[in-house]
Parts: sequence; C-alpha cells; structure tokens
Amino acid sequence: MTSTSSTTSSSRTGKGKRTHRSAAQREAADAVRAAKITALHEQIGEQVEALTADPQWRAMLEAAAKFHTYSLGNQLLIELQAARLGISPTRVAGFGTWKALGRSVVKGSTGLAVLAPCTHTPKETQADTGTGQDTRRAAPAATTAAGTAGEPAGGDADQSTRRRVLRGFRLAHVFDISQTQGDPLPDITPELLTGDAPAALWDALAAQVAFHGYTLTREDCGQANGLTDPAARTVRVRPDIADAQAVKTLAHELAHIECGHTAEGYDYRGCRGQAEAEAESVAYIVTAWAGLDAGAYTVPYVAAWSAGDTDVVRAAAAMVTAAARRILDHLDGPQSTENAPGDGDAAPPAGPVAQPGGVRVLATA
Repeated sequence: MTSTSSTTSSSRTGKGKRTHRSAAQREAADAVRAAKITALHEQIGEQVEALTADPQWRAMLEAAAKFHTYSLGNQLLIELQAARLGISPTRVAGFGTWKALGRSVVKGSTGLAVLAPCTHTPKETQADTGTGQDTRRAAPAATTAAGTAGEPAGGDADQSTRRRVLRGFRLAHVFDISQTQGDPLPDITPELLTGDAPAALWDALAAQVAFHGYTLTREDCGQANGLTDPAARTVRVRPDIADAQAVKTLAHELAHIECGHTAEGYDYRGCRGQAEAEAESVAYIVTAWAGLDAGAYTVPYVAAWSAGDTDVVRAAAAMVTAAARRILDHLDGPQSTENAPGDGDAAPPAGPVAQPGGVRVLATA
C-alpha cells in the first residue's frame, strides 16, 4: 500500500508512539469515539434514503425485478455453457424479458440452456353431496413465517385459490446481457475508490484478520473485490484495484468476521442482504475514521443489499457500531480498550462454519 500524509495520522493506524492516558481521559475519548461512530452510521441511512428517492433508483429496481432468480443447478448450467462461449455471465434473461426491457438478442447468439418448470392447475372436483353442487373449498395457501403466501392479487384472502402443481421440466434458453443490444439498463453501481491509502492502515487491519486466524492474500476474486472463506479460514482481496479500494475491501471482510457472519450457525445465505449491509457500513466507518471517503461506493452498495429499506440500515446500528468500535479500538492502540478483537457482546464469536448445503464464501462485490 502507498502511504500518504494527508489521509490519517499514525495514531489511527495502530502505529507510532503511545502515550499514557488516565482512566478519565480514556473514558472521555471513548465517549467521543462512540458519538462519532454513531454519527457516521446515521450518515449512511440518510444517504441511502436520499438515493432511493431518486427516480433512477426506482427504475433500476423495476428492471431488476424482471430478472428471474435461477436455482443452483441452473446457475451451474449457465456458468458451464457461458465458459464454453467465452462469456462471463452477469445479467441473464429470456428472449421475452430482454424485449420488455428494450433490448434484443443479437442475431446468431447461442442461447444458454436451463431447465424451466412446467406446472398446471388441477381441475376442481365436486364433493359427493348428492346435490351436484361443489362444496369443496380450495386448499389453504401455504403459509410462511412472513404470513400467508399466494393470496389473490386483489388482496381478498377469502377468495378461493388453487395452487399450481409441478409436473416436470422443459428445456428453455436464456441470454446474457452481453448477447443483447438496445436500450441501456437503468443502473446505479458502487464507484470503486481511487488513489492511495496509508500503508499503516492496511497493516493494522491485516493484523486483526490474522488475529482471528485467517490468512490474508491478494488474489483474483472472480467478479468480487474480496472474499472471505470461513471453512478455509482465508480472506482474499483482488490485486488489481487501487490502494484506497483495497483497504476499504479489507475493512469490509474484517467486518464480516467481527459482525459474526463467519460464526458457526450463522445463516449467511438466508441473511445475505443484512450481512452485506452491515459489513459495508462498518467498512465505511473505519475508512472514514482514517480520512477516506467511501460514500460513492458504500451508499449504492448498502442501498442495493437492503433493497433501499432504510429501516434495515438503522436496525443494524447496534451491530455495526459495536463492530466498528472494536476495530477502531485496535487501530488506536492497546491503551484504548481492554478487549481483544471480537470480544464484544454484540457479535457472536468468529469461528469455523458448519456449511449446510455446501461451502459458503462471503463475497464482496
């Protein structure tokens, strides 16, 4: 990492001369730090709220809603076929969906085969009452923890509904956006940070990653900027990004560990949106503390993973501020805290993860 004199002082990277402070001085400094951390987190919520009020953001969400979420099996099929065609798939959809989005498939493009479910609605059968009248009620809609699923579009929960039944699969073809042409899709993407970052900040964050038992490397991360693999106990940051972005990404990966997203039993897949919003919020606070403005990256990133719901951002305040405080405590030096990294009550202990359904890797886009 390249060092700059304008971004941070040595005391904020865990380096330099230590000065002895009294208990009262430590308490006062701790109160100031806590207030600043809270203010920084509130900034994220305010900026996310401003962004999601933008018509372009709403247009992006409407476009994103048209894209189908493919099963793991279909995702593997897409990846394998795309690799043979020399394509790195990003946004994949059927011919009709692309047409609805104002784009057309380039003539001669090879479609990517997927398995599409075939369903049908069973015919109503009359109950044998001797009157010839149908007294059978529709089977109740499936219920979930969030409420009743499959209610009629009009919202009338008393209206009879019939569930569609899977009867098999058929072969369908989809196309990546690189195989289409036409109107650009509305998009608001995080802007990669540019420029330098203090080498001492990278070193201090790397030391905390190592403390948790993770090996840090600069390696290719596919389409992500960083990856945390709890099973292999590794953290990777891609090598071809600017120092400022690399240090922010490292703070994000450390935040995953500090927030307990790598802890045994944590359902990262089920809570991915929340986990990513929390980790990026922590990274924003840590880098802002060191004088790096990551807002152009953080705000769209958090807005996307929280689906623009500022309540999700604000609900994470306790987790985010506690994790950021622990990281900053150790950037400021051992005299600022009595706790080792990760010892706060707000986060579960970091550790190897039992991965139901396969290996999980936490990826930072």
